[in-house]
Formats: sequence, structure tokens, C-alpha cells
Amino acid sequence: MSKKQFKSQASSSRAVSGAFGTPERSFGAPSAFGAVSSSPLSYVYEPPDLSGISDPNMVVAFKNLQKKDSTTKAKALEDLHANALSIGVDAGGMEDTILETWIKIYPRTSIDSARRVRQLAHLLQGQLSVSCGKRILKYMPKVVGPWLAGLYDNDKTVIRAAQESFKQVFPSEEKMRNVWKVFHLSVLEYSRDAVLKETVYTLSDERTTSPDDAAAKYARMAGTAISLTHAYQKILKDNMPPEEFRKQQSTYHGFLSQEKVWALASDSDAFVRRALYRLLVVTLIKQSDALNMKTISTSILTSSLNHDQAGSSLDYVKALSLLTLKFPEVWTEYYSGSGKSSATRKLCQFLRRGSQGGPVDYWAQVTAMLSHVPMMILNPSSADEAGKMSEDSLEPHSPILDALHTGLIHKDEPRSNQNAAWNTYLDMADLLQSSMLGETTRYQHFKTSVLPLISQYIRPLNTQSKWTIAGPQQQSICVKAFLQILQGAQEMLRDEWQNISSMIVQDLQTSLPEQSKDYAKSQLSIAAQVDRWYSLQAAILKVGISDRIQDLFSGTSSSEVNSAIYILKTRNGKPYGAGAALERAARLIPEVILVNNDSKDSLMDFAREDIPNLLLSPSAPYLVDLLNSLEGVVDVREIYRSSVQCLLEAPESAARGNALKSLVSSSYLAQSAGIEELPLVVQRNLEHAMNGNNNSWYLVNAAIANPLASTDLTDRLLATMTDALSIEDRTMAGLHGLELAVKHNGQAVKTFSTSANGSSLLSKLLFLTESPEDEISLQARNISTAIEAVFSDEKGSSKGARSMIEIINKGIDGVEKTSLSIDSLVDQAQKLMQQASGDEKIAMAAELLPDLTQWSAVLDPLLQRSPNVSLAITNTLGCALYMIEQPSSSHDVAAHIISWDADGYSSGLRMAWYTTKMMKSTNILDLISPGQHVTTCQSLMLIVQLVSDNLSVPGSNGLWDHNKLDVEPEIVDFVSELQGLLLSWLQSASQSKSSLITEVQGNLLRGSRGYSTASYYSARAYSTITEELLETSHGLINSDNEVDHLKAIRRGPDIFASSAFLTTVPESNALLRLRNELFADLTGKDFGKETREGLRQLVLLNCIIQRPDVLTTEVPQQRLVFFVKHLASQVQGGYATLPVKTETMKALTTVLPLIKDIYGSFWAEIIETMKNMWFFSEEIEDSDIPALYASLRQFRSLRELIMLESNDDLQDSWLDHIESMTRGLLGLLKELQGMPPSTVSSPLLKSNLTDTPDESHQPRKMVNSLLARQLASLSPTSGDNSTDLYSVLGSESVALQESAYEIMHRHILGTQEQISLDKALSKTFTAKLPEKLLSLILAAPTIDSIADSTFERSVPSSLRGYLLSWKLVFDHWTNSSYKVKADYVDCLKDGTYLKGLLDFTFDFLINARSKPVDASKFDIETYTPDREESPEKDSQWLLINLYYLCLKHLPTLSKTWWRDCSSRPTVIAVEAWTGKYISPLVIASELKTISTWAPTQPSTPQPLLLKVLPKAHEITAAIPIDDQEMQIAIRLPPTYPLHQATVEGISRVGVDEKKWRSWLITTQAVINFSNGSLIDGLLAWKKNVMARLEGQSECAICYSVFLFVSVVQEQQFEQLSALSECI
Repeated sequence: MSKKQFKSQASSSRAVSGAFGTPERSFGAPSAFGAVSSSPLSYVYEPPDLSGISDPNMVVAFKNLQKKDSTTKAKALEDLHANALSIGVDAGGMEDTILETWIKIYPRTSIDSARRVRQLAHLLQGQLSVSCGKRILKYMPKVVGPWLAGLYDNDKTVIRAAQESFKQVFPSEEKMRNVWKVFHLSVLEYSRDAVLKETVYTLSDERTTSPDDAAAKYARMAGTAISLTHAYQKILKDNMPPEEFRKQQSTYHGFLSQEKVWALASDSDAFVRRALYRLLVVTLIKQSDALNMKTISTSILTSSLNHDQAGSSLDYVKALSLLTLKFPEVWTEYYSGSGKSSATRKLCQFLRRGSQGGPVDYWAQVTAMLSHVPMMILNPSSADEAGKMSEDSLEPHSPILDALHTGLIHKDEPRSNQNAAWNTYLDMADLLQSSMLGETTRYQHFKTSVLPLISQYIRPLNTQSKWTIAGPQQQSICVKAFLQILQGAQEMLRDEWQNISSMIVQDLQTSLPEQSKDYAKSQLSIAAQVDRWYSLQAAILKVGISDRIQDLFSGTSSSEVNSAIYILKTRNGKPYGAGAALERAARLIPEVILVNNDSKDSLMDFAREDIPNLLLSPSAPYLVDLLNSLEGVVDVREIYRSSVQCLLEAPESAARGNALKSLVSSSYLAQSAGIEELPLVVQRNLEHAMNGNNNSWYLVNAAIANPLASTDLTDRLLATMTDALSIEDRTMAGLHGLELAVKHNGQAVKTFSTSANGSSLLSKLLFLTESPEDEISLQARNISTAIEAVFSDEKGSSKGARSMIEIINKGIDGVEKTSLSIDSLVDQAQKLMQQASGDEKIAMAAELLPDLTQWSAVLDPLLQRSPNVSLAITNTLGCALYMIEQPSSSHDVAAHIISWDADGYSSGLRMAWYTTKMMKSTNILDLISPGQHVTTCQSLMLIVQLVSDNLSVPGSNGLWDHNKLDVEPEIVDFVSELQGLLLSWLQSASQSKSSLITEVQGNLLRGSRGYSTASYYSARAYSTITEELLETSHGLINSDNEVDHLKAIRRGPDIFASSAFLTTVPESNALLRLRNELFADLTGKDFGKETREGLRQLVLLNCIIQRPDVLTTEVPQQRLVFFVKHLASQVQGGYATLPVKTETMKALTTVLPLIKDIYGSFWAEIIETMKNMWFFSEEIEDSDIPALYASLRQFRSLRELIMLESNDDLQDSWLDHIESMTRGLLGLLKELQGMPPSTVSSPLLKSNLTDTPDESHQPRKMVNSLLARQLASLSPTSGDNSTDLYSVLGSESVALQESAYEIMHRHILGTQEQISLDKALSKTFTAKLPEKLLSLILAAPTIDSIADSTFERSVPSSLRGYLLSWKLVFDHWTNSSYKVKADYVDCLKDGTYLKGLLDFTFDFLINARSKPVDASKFDIETYTPDREESPEKDSQWLLINLYYLCLKHLPTLSKTWWRDCSSRPTVIAVEAWTGKYISPLVIASELKTISTWAPTQPSTPQPLLLKVLPKAHEITAAIPIDDQEMQIAIRLPPTYPLHQATVEGISRVGVDEKKWRSWLITTQAVINFSNGSLIDGLLAWKKNVMARLEGQSECAICYSVFLFVSVVQEQQFEQLSALSECI
């Protein structure tokens, strides 16, 4: 041992002996030589030798483990555990030195005060044992005790850790038993030493441990040691051979005979007490002979009975019960106390404490214990001693009974224990009375100890509150008490029963009158009293009717009934407590009341003669109930009739209403067949309730809640409530009534909802669940849920399912404003599918999905309307759309009027959306028949085409109300989801699905025949599905008959079926042959005579040659030349219609590149025809869109051929027409900007159309975008009317706006040099901003004006046009001279243009957001349209760039706006935002301007010496004077130009201070009031300095420089100046 260790332990030893004082308390203290106690649990121990451990980390961990801080110990244990985990058994496990060290430390660590330390100690012990394998066996005797003790710790986490570690080493039950067998002696010795040798002071150092912690540690150790001994007995006694067990008996008996062990029975810690009491129980059962009864009596009875047993009361009383059963002499023979310490007094003290927080079983154990306690203890023979024992009680009865009573009414006694406690009390009362010899004594015993329970229950008195029975079992306790008294003191019971009855009658007679303020309280108290009185009698009679009980009850009830009748008659029914007495008596004990002739006759006479006249009294509810109880005894039907007549003749009053409610709630409502008065009263009350009279609900509620009410009445009431749901001002009343109905009679509501009259109830409720009013929505949802619960409560709820299926089908078949939403329908359908069984699901699926009839009904109205003709450019069928034949009359269209629901959805869209959601959320497609499967998929494909058209051109088919702007994003999501489902279905490779797909293809192709709209959409659906199948290698149907199909197409009339087939059929010789034949046929076609046939052939040809896989180059060039010449002549001659021209240009666009080398006049004809398409005498309509699109594509194709320069004829024709084409395109730009709203052929839809933005009209957008791209390729100077495009900036089309902007942008930049030259040559010329351009920026947008814009697809056109107009305004500053810029600034000064821009800019960028926009994410100095990922970001970029240009070109006006801003928060925010993002760029630009200008200064006079300091935002200017310099500095603030630049003098030469200051002020004024020009300020300062040097002077007023001649002349000039110009 090192000196340091020796000193540490020595000092620790002295601390123990010195601090704890006595030798006993210094148990285990070391000697002077450092010897320490051998106790493995003591805190005083010899530190283990760590020198043999090779791993330094383990050494550190073990040292930390010996420290006092629990956190340090826990961390050390974690490190040791991690190290043990890393070393496997195969590697040899832990080294022996580590294991030996741990064995020394483990016992005291396992009882550490910190829970975490104990937990980790057990886990580490298990891991080390696993790691070491069998080597741990030799150490097991030292660790098995604390290890097993951990299984009985008072912390569950520690117990769990000990269990896990033990099972880790000994996984089976057998191995665990073997551990007990092998090491039982070590376990017993550990328990013995822990209890007998250890103390609080040996386990903890009082210098570092608080007394409470030390005591808790000792208690935990002692408790686990005792529990270990307890387990030792239970396990070894049953599993060890008797002879082996007897070998250890001496040691075990020696332990049990120690008084110190049993002294722990009165320990302050409940954990220790519980462990000891359980040890006593198991010892009494298995080895009672090992107990010293004297010691046990002293410790368990004398010391523990008056000790606090909180937390151990149940275990204690169990031990007492068993001890008393086996050795009752412990109370007498072995008991050592007397007098105040007598057994009776100690027992009473214990009982007075009650259960002390124990469970309900405590009282059952008390009963068992007391039943075995010697009677001499329970009932002392000495009267004096008995009197002493009961000195705290009010009556001189048994002290034990008094103590029990005190204990059960203790304030801390749990309410849940009351029933068991009173039963124990009565059991003991019965036990004690059996030992009483005299009858008087027994009578007195029952009167004072039992009867008060009944009296207090019937008539509670504050003075007798200690006899109040708490809890729900009051009546059963009183019944038990009654039977006890009846058995032991019958005569006394009769007298007391009569006495209670007399007091009840007296209470009835003396009840307060109606005028008293406590009238209601008095009557309710009496009603409750008689209810308890007769309920108790009824409960007693249920136990068994005997003559004694019958006579007793009959004698009292007769007088009570007669008294109550008399009181009601004499006081006009006002004391309704008496009415309650009659009703309760007749209902609860009819076997007594109606058997007694006196009371029976009195009741019958009272019912016939008096009840009808008393129904207007407060007793009416009780009297009506009395009639119900007398049914069969008297003719109640006649009494009911006369009662109703009396009530109806009486005036309206609250009493009349209460009486009617009572009658409606009674069985009379079922007996009123043929008497309509009462039902009519109920219906009138319902009408009043519907109109807002809430006081009328009580009668309606009573009628519905009455299970005896007729079905006809309840149906009429519920029908009225259901109708009210559709009336706005009655909705809440209807919901309230239904809520009451479901609550009180759910079966009636269920029956009604499945009837014909109530079929709309559920649908109306489901509709109201989607109401925007939260109150209505919540109430409707609650009622729907309640009705569903009623359905689900019954087996075989097929009616409910059938009703819901009908609602779902009604919701998807028809549509109205009150139709259920799609989500609601889907939710209900999903619930039905989930609730249905396997066979039911198949049948239900067929009903839940629409069939062919339903699909036809919703699709026919949609397919009767011709699509918008502009859609010809959005699909592969092209101008085949023009060949749709309109219905013969408008009557056919009018017969199919399209309606929308509240969301704006048509029935067709609702059906498709519902079907899609069902397909996605369930496997319903797998459950329906193949035929319905085909119908569903085919119909959905048609819906996809209709949705696509309506998205491209809003309102084209009425599938939804396009005026609802929030609908379209939802539709886009829907069609995307639907297309994904159909695609996955098409890509499925199963044989069954392939046959279904083939059938769908065939049906669509057959449906394409004819010229109807339905044929057109079927063809498009066929084309779409076949293209998808080709991509997935499924192929086409009827591939063997392709040649026959192609042969039939040339002469066949079916344009739609043919076109769809040609767009998808694979390339083949037959297809190429058909192409050549069509070229030949069209070359000689006269379109004037055969317009329709010519159009058909052109459409078919374009379907072939527009395909990328068909090689048009294989056609002989000569044939193509003839074809082109013929078509050019036909369309130029004016014979061709617009559709023919459109298809012709489409064909020529494809064919012309193939004959680009051919010369001829047809090039000029083609260009002329194309150009003429752009000049309109009338407004452009949707019917012109396909032709315009085709002409623009042809223009693009020709321009690409021109760039090849392969044909002189084409080049010459192009140059001849380029100017007129440019004018045509610019004119077309303006014409398209003013294009009217979308037109629809159906007159039924025109009234719903509004001006559709270009973003919502795909064909227009395609034309506009193509036009914009072609205009972008033109020369900036092309055309003379480019300055007239300002109005286009107000267009709804983004493409047109950007095109006009680009043209005007280039035009403005190109004219500024000329304007600057004109300004320089003319003194009278003033540059002006265009008036049209200024008109565009006059009215600035506001945040409110764009509040409804989502910025999802594009920037609002009005906002974009306004901002682009500002961009054009600032374009005027580029390439313009300083004087021209000044003129432009003056133009903007004249109006409030800039204020509107800046107000909106900072509302958009700062005020309308939680935090300002981060401008660093944008290129602030430039702007390029449509480069940002979202329209909103694009708007932010443009606004930031415009603000930068404002500060750069209009600094003074911008500063003025900021300075005059009325909102202080805006001023602060703009200043901070500008300084952070914009000002650094403006400052850099200004400094760069100075750097660029400095070298360009004229050499004479003296140029300024300029130095730019970018980091300091400073410019220094100097003028040399001899060998010195005049020098100033211009400093720009961080928020320049919002804050003005400052001019400071650095050095002055040859001028006084006053003159120098005036120059600096002048310079700063020029900069800040001349639109912020730093160059102007520098030149002004230079001019002043140079003038001074050259003999010039300044005006005394304005500092203007003039030539100095003489002092006199200077003075004269100053005087003249003061009088003229300077004034």
C-alpha cells in the first residue's frame, strides 16, 4: 500500500471513530496500522490493488468508481461495461486482476444510494460473468448475495437490470434454482450479516451523506436482505431435499431468533416493514417452529400495533391474521403489556387509524384477524377497563367496535374502501352481539351501534354525520344492518321502524308552502327521502318476503299513503314531495301497497277522482307516473282521457306544459290511438321550436324519447326536422332536434332514415358536414356519427348499407347545389367496403361503381357539344375537328343542360373523380365484372380528353364551372392522378387485363365512326391509349388486318376513326402506299367543288406525314413539286376555306424543305398566301387560331430555308415581302392583344364566359408564343409602326407583353443617340417621354388589387405590364446625354409616377411579408424576363431592379419619396434594406462613373486630380497651386442616395475660411439638388477655384462666377445682380 493510500484510509478511520463516537457506532473501524473491516458492504474498506491491471483506462475507471460522486461512479461503470462488451469469451475474457478488483467493489456498489449506479453495477456483473465464463464460479460465494439481493430492490429499473444480468448468465429456471441450491449458505450468510452486523453508520459516511440518505440506504439494504431470506425459504424449502435443508436449519433458526431482526417490524421505512411481514407469513407457513413467540408478540404486537403502518398496512394485517390464526396466545400468554399498553388498547389504537392508505382487501383481512382474536381481548370482562377503552366514544359500547367506526370514518380513508369497511363493522357488531348475554344489552347494542346507519340513510342529520355511509353501496349496507337487527332485536326494530315512518309523515305534513323561497329544496328533499325509504324496503323484500317483514312494512305504508293523499288534496297538489311518496310506494313496493286493501282503495279513489284535477299542480309528473304504476289495477285509459281534456281546456302556462310533457312521456302516448289531441299538440310545439322557440323542445323531446310513441308520430316529427335542414334559417333548429332524437331514441331515427320518407336524412347531414360554418359542420358530423353507431350496434345492418349505397349513387348520378362532396361520397364508400365481408364486397363493389347506364347519362350532355375549334392545334387529329356535324336542332342540345354542384363540378366530373379516388384507395377494380371494368376504363379515358380540352380552353364543354378560379388547380391534380392510374392499368401485363385492354381499344375505335362529337372524342381516346400501348410494347389490336384497314381508309367516310388509326399504326409498305395515293389524289383536287372531301384527305395526309417515323423523302420530288404547286394555286385563288388553308399550310410546312432547291413562282404565291393570313378586317376569333398557328409555323420554316441560301427565287420573294410581313406580324401582335373572349359554339355556355386570360387558353398561348419568337428574330428597325406597341403591354398574354417589350426596348435604345444629338444642336428642343408610355405608369397597382392572384403560373398581366413599362422608361436613360436625362427627370417630376411605384415596391417586398425579401439572391443591376423558377420570384427580381434604377437615375425623387413617407416603420425598413442590398451597388456605380470620367477631362484648364477610394466610399479632388494643392473629399453615406453626400475640405490655399466654406456648400448643393450628379458637383467646385485664380468672382447672393474688372465694377455688378437675376 502506498503512503498516500495509507494516509487516506487512516484519516477515514479516524473520522469514523471520532465522528461517530462510540465503539458500537464505529463498527469496523480500522486499527492504528490501517487494518480495515472485513465487511463487504461498509464504506470503510481497503482500496483494491490496481497495479496488476494492464489497461490504464480500466485503472482510471476503477479509481473513478471509488469516488463519492454518483455521476462519476455511473460514468466509470459505463466505461467498464463498454470494455467488458468489447472483450469476448473467445478472447479469454477479462483478466483475473480486473475480476478480483471488481469482486471487492461490487457488493458495496450494488447498494449505492444512486439508482443509476446500482443498475449499472448489476449489468456490469452480468457482463463480466459472461465474459469470464466458468472462472466466475470461484468468486460466486462473494457476489451471489448482493447479486440476488438486487432482484428485490425497491426500484423497478434496478430489479429489471438485476434480472437481465442474472438471466444472461443463468438463462433457464433450472439453472437459477441450482444457483440457490449451491450457494444457499452464502446467500443466508449475506442476509444475516447485512441485517445483524451492518448499521446506518457502517454503510454511509456522515461527513458526506445526509441523515435521510444514509437511513434510506440502510433501509434499502435491510429490506433486500430480508426479502432475500424470504425467497430463501420459498425456493429452497420446495426444491431442496429435506435432509439437505435441515443441515442449514441451525443457521437459519439462529437468524430468525435474533431480536434485532424482528425489531425491524417497527422500522420507519415501509419497504423494510413489508419485507419483514412477508418473511413472517412465509415462516408461519413453512417453519413456525423457528419462531420465538415472545419475541414475535413483543415486536409484532406490542411495538407495531401503535406504529404508523402507511405503505405496509395490508401486509401487516395479513401477518397478524395468520399469526392470530396459528398462535392466538400471542395476544394473551406471550403478550407482555398491561394497562395503557394492554392488547385491547393497542388493538384499538391500530384500528382507529383505518386502512392507512391500504387497498380494499385490508378490511377483509381485518375481519379475518378479528374473528380469531380471543374474545377476552375483543370484549374485556372488566367494566372499568371497558369504560376506559371507550372513553373517546359517545356511547358506552364495545371499544373495538368504536375503534373500527373511528377508523372507517377517518378523513384519510379512501372512499372506495367504504363498502368493505362498513361490512367489516357490521360483521364485528354481529360477532360481539353473539357474546352478549342479556336482551337489554343486545337491544342497546343494536340501537346505538347499528340502527343509526339506517336512520341516517333515510333521514340524514348533520348531528349524526358520522353514521353517513359514503359510496354507492349505502342501500346494501342498510339491508345488512336491517336483517341483523331483525334477527337479534325484532321488537326494538318494530318500534324504531314505526318511529321513522312517523317522522316521514311529519315531514310530509310540515313541508314548506309554495310561497317559501326554499319550497323546491324542501320538496326535493322529501322526494329523495321517500325514495330512499321505499327503495330500502324494496331491496329488503328482494332478499326474501317473510310475514314479519310484510306486517312491518304494511303497517307503516298504509298510514303514509293516506297521509300523502290527504296532503295532496288539501294543498292542491303543491307539496309534490307527497306525490313522489305515492308514486314511489306504488312502484317500488306494490306487493305491500296493493295487497293492503286500505291503501289500495285509497289510491284507486284518488286516481279516479283527483288526479285529472291535480295535473296542473307541481305534482303532475309524479301523478302521471303513479297512473303508469296503477295500470291493471284501475282503468287508467279513461283517467288519461279526462286528464288530457282538462289540460287542453286550461290556458297556456308552465304548469300545463309540464303536465303535457309528463303525459307525452307516459304510456298514454301509445294508448292514444284514435285520440289526435296529444300528437297534434306535439306537432304544434315542433313548429314553434323550428321558429326559434327553444322552450317548445321539451314536449317534442319527450315524445321522441318515449319508446311507446307510435311510429307515425315519430316519423312526422323527424320528417319536419329533416326538411328544416334545407332551409337556411331553420338548419340549426333541425340539427338540434335531430341531435336530441338520436340521443334519446336512436332506433327511431335509424328506422326513419331507412324509410322512403327519411331517405334524404343522411345525405343532408353529410352535406352539412362540409358547411363553412364550423358550428353547423361539427353538429352535423356528430349526428351522422351517432346514426352510424346505431346502425353498427345491430347485427346485419344491411338496411344501413343499402341506404348509404343509395345516397352514394344519388350523389354521383345527379348534381345540385346541395350534393355531397366527392370526398364525403368516397369516405362513405370506403367505410362500406371495410365493413363488408368477402362475398358482400363483390356485390357491393358493383353497386358502388357506376355502370354503363350511369356513365352514358353523365357523358351524353358533355358529348353533345362541339369542342372549341382552336383546340385543333392541341391534338393529333388537327382540323378533323371542323368536320364534326352539329346536332340537327338546338332542341337536342337544350335537352342536355349541364348543372354544377356547390364546388362547380358537373355530374360527369364528379362521377369520374369519385371513381378515380375509389380505384386509388381500394381494390374495387378487382372485384367488379369484366364488363363493368371495361366500361369504367373506357369512360375515364373519354373524361381525360374532355378535361384536357376544358383546361386548354375554359368553358369549352362545361365539365366544371370555369368562373370558379380555385377549381382549376384541383382539376389539374385530379387529371394527373387519373392519368397515372390509367397508365399503370395499361402497363399491367396479366393476361386477363390484356384482354380487357384489347376490348377497350376495340370499343373506342368502333365508337370513332361517324361525325358526332362523341366519335371525335372516342378517336382521340383511342389514339392516346394506343400510343401508350406502343410505348409499353403491347401493340395494337387487329394487327393482322392493318392492310385491310389502310385500304379502306382512302375511300372510307370515317374521318375520326381513320385519323386516329393513322396516327398510331406502325410504318409499313401499305402506309407508304396510302401516303403516295393521297399525294396523288390531292394534286388534282378542286377544293372549291370538293371542299369536304379535300379537307378529309388533307387531314389524313397530315396524320401520316406529321409523324416523325414516316420518311417523306421517299416520295418522288417531282410529285411533291406538282403537289405544292397545286396547293399553292388552290389556296391563293380564294377557293379554299379556312380549315383547308390551315391543313394546306401544315402540309406545305412539312413538304417544302424537301423541295428547297426547286425554283418557281410558287414560292411567291406561298409567301403571299401566308402573309395575307395576318391581315384581318375583323376581330380575331378562336376559329382563326389554327390558321394563324399554321401560318406562323410555315413562316418559321421558310425563314430557316432562307438562312440556308439555297434558292434564289425563295430569297427574292422573301426580300420582296419582308417589309409587309413585318408589318403584318406587328399588326397581328396588336390584333391578338385585343382578341375577344373565348367563343363556344353552345349557346347554353356563352352566358357563363368571361374574358379568359391568355395563360388559361392554351391555343392562344401557343400562337402568341410562336408569334413572339418570330418577332424576336426580326431586325430592331424593321417596321415603321413599332412605336405603337405600348398598348400591347396591357395585354393578358405574357408572350405578347414580352414581345412588345423587347421590340420597344430595342427601339428606345436605338433612338437615344439621335435625341441627344437633336438636344445638342437645338436650344429649344426638349426631350419628352412618350405620352402613351407615361399613361401606362400613371395608375400603380396595389397589394389589394393583386390579393387574389396566386403567382402559381404567371405574374398578373396588369402588374407585369406596369413593371415592364417602367423598364422602358428607364431604357431612355441608356445612351442619352446628361441634358436629355435632365429632361426625362423633369417629365417624371410633373406627375406622381414614382410614388406609386415605390409604394407598391415596398408593400410587395417588405410590408406584406414576415421578413423582407433577400435581394442578394438576385442580380440587382440587370433583369432578364422568365429566368426565375417562379412568377413571384420573377416579380421580386423586377421590382428590386427597378428600385435600383430609381436610385441610380432618379436619386433626388427617390429620396424625396422616402423622406415624405408617412409610415415610420416603412421608413426604417426601407433605409435598412436599401443600405444592405442596393446602396453598395449605387455607390459602386457612381464611383465607377467618376473613375471612367476622370481620364476624359480636357487638359485645359487645369484638370482635376481625382482619387477614388471604393472601400471608403470616398472621392478626393485636388487642384495644384504652385507646390500646394487645394483639396476636397466627397463622402457617400452607406444609405446613399437616401442620405445625401457630404463634401469636406481637406486643404485650402489662398482663400479665406468664409469663401472656402461657401465653395463647399455650393458643391454639396449642386450634388444633392442636381439629381445627385457627383460630376456636376466636382465641376462646380473646380469652376469656383479656377475663377478665383483667374481673377473672377462670385455673385454675393448665388455664388455665380463672373469676370473681375475692378472693385467699383464688382460692386456695381453686385448691386445690379441683387436687383435683377439673383432676386
